[in-house]
Amino acid sequence: MKSLIIYATKYGTVEKASNLIKDKIEGEVVIVNIIKQEPPSLCEFDNVILGGSIYIGNIQKKLKQFAMTHEEELLMKRVGLFICGGADKEEEKDKELKNAFPAKLYENAICKCSFGYEYKFDKLNFLEKAMIKKITGIKDSVYKLSEDSIKDFINKMNKATL
Repeated sequence: MKSLIIYATKYGTVEKASNLIKDKIEGEVVIVNIIKQEPPSLCEFDNVILGGSIYIGNIQKKLKQFAMTHEEELLMKRVGLFICGGADKEEEKDKELKNAFPAKLYENAICKCSFGYEYKFDKLNFLEKAMIKKITGIKDSVYKLSEDSIKDFINKMNKATL
């Protein structure tokens, strides 16, 4: 079994989640930051996992374009979808996840999840800090990445490949 993880990240949270998945997914795993490099051809992979972070309600443009451009090919694979986003309420998380990817791909995915978030105030610029403070009330760095959600996601992907 061969898996490809394609992710997009700005501050490293999605990269952290992608590496946690990579370390526990069964079989050979290739991991690609789509912001920095082009993904390999999908034809050599059984599983494809797409992950990105939500900024102002949207996933990174390059990841979304990739999902739309390769949608038909992705529909023939076992696909997992995940986001890292600041929503705390389940219905908001579900809405962000559903809006992040093409509808057919979302419906066809064998697992999909919002892993939570982290704010690294030391990496944010003034405007980003001000926006987060105003919208969320959070004033300092916070880590709310759900490792349990990541483990559940990995277990679903591993079971689907049996």
